[in-house]
Amino acid sequence: MNKEAMREFMGRFMEMTTGAAVLGVVAVADRTGLFRELQGQGPLSMDEIAQRSGFQPRYLEEILATLSAARIVVYDAEADTYALPEEHAACLADESSPYFLAGWSQMVPALYGAIPGVAKACREGGGVPFSEFGEDMIEGIARSNGPGTRLLLTRKWLPLMPDMVSRLESGIRVADVGCGAGAAALTMARAYPNSEILGYDVDASSLERARSAADEAGATNASFERIDGKAIPSDPGFDLITTFDVIHDVVDPLAVLGQIRSALRKGGCYLMVEPVAGDSLAENLHSAGALTYAMSTLHCMTQSLAHGGVGLGAAWGPQRAEQYCRDAGFTGFVRLEVPNPFNAFYRVEA
Repeated sequence: MNKEAMREFMGRFMEMTTGAAVLGVVAVADRTGLFRELQGQGPLSMDEIAQRSGFQPRYLEEILATLSAARIVVYDAEADTYALPEEHAACLADESSPYFLAGWSQMVPALYGAIPGVAKACREGGGVPFSEFGEDMIEGIARSNGPGTRLLLTRKWLPLMPDMVSRLESGIRVADVGCGAGAAALTMARAYPNSEILGYDVDASSLERARSAADEAGATNASFERIDGKAIPSDPGFDLITTFDVIHDVVDPLAVLGQIRSALRKGGCYLMVEPVAGDSLAENLHSAGALTYAMSTLHCMTQSLAHGGVGLGAAWGPQRAEQYCRDAGFTGFVRLEVPNPFNAFYRVEA
C-alpha cells in the first residue's frame, strides 16, 4: 500500500466532508436571513449581530465560528468583529445577483433525502420521482437558476439569435417546456409584451409558483399549463420553443424532442440549454464533472428511471445532444457562444 497516496485521498475525502457539513450551516444562515443581516454592514461585533438578527447568542457564536473558519465570513481577532465581504454577499445574500448560490443549500439536502430511494433502486430498479424531492428542491432550483435567467436571458443569451429577438419584439408564440417556477417564461413575457408565452410543466407545485409570479408581475401575456413534453400542442404551433435543463431529465427524450419539432411552425427554432459536459467520462474527470455526475445519480437520472425512462443523465455531452436532435428530425444544430460555466446553449432548427 502506498501510504502517501492513502493520506492524499484521506485529505481530499475530509475536504468533501467538511464542505458537506459547512453547507448545512450555510443552509441555517440562509433560512434565518443571517447573510442578509450581514450584507453591506461592514465589521460587526457579536452583540451587534445578535441585536440585528435576533439570534440566540450561543447559536450565533457557533454559526459565525463555522462561517469564519470556512472563510465565508471574515473574522478580525484583534477587533473581535465579523464581516461578510461584498463578493460573498453577491453569492449568498443578494437574490437578484446572477452569482447567487444559496439555493444549493436547499438542493443538496434534498439530494441527500433521495439516497435511500436511489440505494434501493440500485438493487431493484426504478428510481426516485421528482415529486418525492419536496419543496426545498423546487425552491432551491428556482433560487439558483432564477437570478441568472432573469438578468441574462434577454440581455445576453437571446441576443445571440438576433432574428428571433426581432420576431419576439414584433410578437410570436413561444413555449417554454419544463418551465418550472417560470423564471424564463416570465422574463420573456416582460421583455416582449407583444409575444404570447406559454409555460408547460408536469409539476403542480412549480406551476403554482409560476402562476403566482405571473400574477404578481402583471404578465398577462404569460400562461402556464400542466402538460407533459410529449403532449405539447402542435396546433397552432410555436415560433420559438425553449427548454432549460430539461431534456436530460425526461422519461423519453427522443419523444419530447420529436414533439417539439412537430410543434414548431415553419421558420421557427428551438433553444435547448443543457449542462456543460464532455462527450466521454475521460473528458469529465474534474470537480465540475463530479458535481454533474452526482446530481445526475441522485436527481436527474433517477427521476427518469422512476417512470421507466431511459435515464439519459446530465452529462450526456454535445455529440449525443446533437444526435438525439437529428434523430428527432431536426436538421440544424449549432452551439451558441455563451460564456457560461454551467450550461451549454444550442440553437436547433427543423
